Amino acid sequence: MITLVFLVFCFHVHLTEHVSILNQNQLTKNDCTYKDGRFGSINLSSVGLKHGIPAFRHVPKDEYFFSYNPCYPFSEESPCTNVAVCQISKDGSAYYNLGMNSLVSWSITVDGKATLVYSSIDRQTVVNLQCSNELDQLVVNGEYELRHYNLTLSSKCACWNGC
Repeated sequence: MITLVFLVFCFHVHLTEHVSILNQNQLTKNDCTYKDGRFGSINLSSVGLKHGIPAFRHVPKDEYFFSYNPCYPFSEESPCTNVAVCQISKDGSAYYNLGMNSLVSWSITVDGKATLVYSSIDRQTVVNLQCSNELDQLVVNGEYELRHYNLTLSSKCACWNGC
């Protein structure tokens, strides 16, 4: 009897973990807020700027500038129209849409690290959220494989229940 109870318990834990993992990467139209029963909520709405202006504009990395705005789309030159992330060549000759606010998924690790994954037609950008009590900051980590980019957003609003 004890063995049967133990097996049922193990199956339940495995099933629960599997369901939790599946729910972590659901595509959402909301890159502003995320609620999790284990950790609380993240709300980035006070980090992003409204009226089409990115909160982080022309952050340099290698031969490019990067602009990012959580929650609210912004526009620079085409094809960076109504986007969340844009890459601009330093000479201003090329602009690349690296992700849309409307094509985003949240990913939460078992230990509570949160990541946003933005997509465009042919590119993807991962934004790691880092809890910090300092001023909001964006670090461009770079292109980790062809057309896949990695950024880190540090903010008190990236903390669980921070904003």
